Amino acid sequence: MSKFYNTSLDKVPNSGGSNRVTIPATPYQIRGGTGTGGADSVPCKECWIEAANGDSSVRINIGSACTTTTGIHVPEEGVDYRALHIPIDDLNKLYFIGAAGTDRVDILYRE
Repeated sequence: MSKFYNTSLDKVPNSGGSNRVTIPATPYQIRGGTGTGGADSVPCKECWIEAANGDSSVRINIGSACTTTTGIHVPEEGVDYRALHIPIDDLNKLYFIGAAGTDRVDILYRE
């Protein structure tokens, strides 16, 4: 049984986290919720993703490597109205690509 069983959806969960990831110009897989990657998965129920201001070329794909023609655009902080909301069970499934080695993505997730 889940710790969220019979929990109201308007309550803030007691666990989760956030992370800022720097994305190189080649596909980068979120692993372990760290900016450098790791072998551990990060189980979650959902996440919100937003590219840092000025990093408008970041794209995301779920389950396989991302290219400049696959995946979707990640909203940019201060430009786009809302962060990208993805119901997902593990951050390890997210792949990103950016145009420069300094592109950054902020991820907020809840377990």
